[in-house]
Amino acid sequence: MELKRSETQLIEAVSTIITEEGFSKIGINKIARTAGCDKVLIYRYFGGLDGLIAVWAKKHDFYIQAYDTFINRIETVNEANLKQITKEILLAQLHFIRENKMHQELLLWELSGGLKFKAIRDLREENGHKLQKILEQKVDTKDLNISMYITLLIASINHIVLSTLEYPLFNGIDFSSDTSWTIYENTLCDYIDMLFEKFNR
Repeated sequence: MELKRSETQLIEAVSTIITEEGFSKIGINKIARTAGCDKVLIYRYFGGLDGLIAVWAKKHDFYIQAYDTFINRIETVNEANLKQITKEILLAQLHFIRENKMHQELLLWELSGGLKFKAIRDLREENGHKLQKILEQKVDTKDLNISMYITLLIASINHIVLSTLEYPLFNGIDFSSDTSWTIYENTLCDYIDMLFEKFNR
């Protein structure tokens, strides 16, 4: 369904405020003023601030988008191709976070203790977890906690990208170099290869 102009203005106002002032300045009145709309429209269209932020997040949070992007492929993939699609999802996460400033701001704000906007986290957890559960069902092993292995890789991606935004050195590696990111991607894929070898024993 096509959004009304005022709905679009409100969503765009969220991006404007985050870009110019950060997540801490997000609020009903601030968004309405920035959008040039009556604040009652936030409740009418989105049910409130949390609903508006959840709609905004669908454009700027990787795992909220990833479900729609990968669900059909992961549901129909055969066991031989599970490793490849796992690599594709994690590499897509890496590229998305590196390139999407809004998502970086969202993650940094959450790490700084921002606890509002529970809807974003709920959507992220719901969609990301559904993808992971399907993966677990397709891997023929009952002895390994696949979720924990994948969680460590996801956390590695988030942490290294965010940690090197302002200061590019991490454990002596200069992540201002494209070569370092290429090596990181190759190493990430190597880890996934090793995990699937472990799963298939």
